[in-house]
Amino acid sequence: MKRYADDYETLVTKDEKGHEKKIAVYRGNYFEFALDVEGIVHFRRYCVLLLAAIVVLHISGGFVGNQGMYQFYVALPYVIAFFPLLFMTAGVLRLPKKKRKYRREEIGLSFDRMKTASIILMISLGIGVLGEITFLLFGSVGGQGVLEYLYLTLEALAAAAVYLLISLQRQIHVQVCSEQ
Repeated sequence: MKRYADDYETLVTKDEKGHEKKIAVYRGNYFEFALDVEGIVHFRRYCVLLLAAIVVLHISGGFVGNQGMYQFYVALPYVIAFFPLLFMTAGVLRLPKKKRKYRREEIGLSFDRMKTASIILMISLGIGVLGEITFLLFGSVGGQGVLEYLYLTLEALAAAAVYLLISLQRQIHVQVCSEQ
């Protein structure tokens, strides 16, 4: 939260008993979206649905008993992907539900966090998918093909859902309010 400290001014006031009381007053810019109320609700709903699909697909991929998960270049990106998934979840759950003026930290902890985490998640899932393809091409022995392709399909679908989420985010424009 130190990143947003410059947006606040501390005022010292006295209460009815004469005690000093410090109050933080927001003095930074306010932001708004180029969407109406219905558009904000639809955007949030689509983001939550895509997030649920990503979580289900990614966790389901971990329950597949494939031999590729015993390779570090498949298992490590799978595990690392949970960190940006967690941050993306926090950002999606903080998305606004109504139209109003938003402070800088509200934008930073929702839209900016979701945007950054989804890009990192896409990279991590992409590395995991490439690792699984590498395992299928060079390290796979017979008998495990169906499980390998099932894992690859689940992770590829999760990556596709992240791509849809990223493309959905690009349609939203956050801008500084003209009137404060």
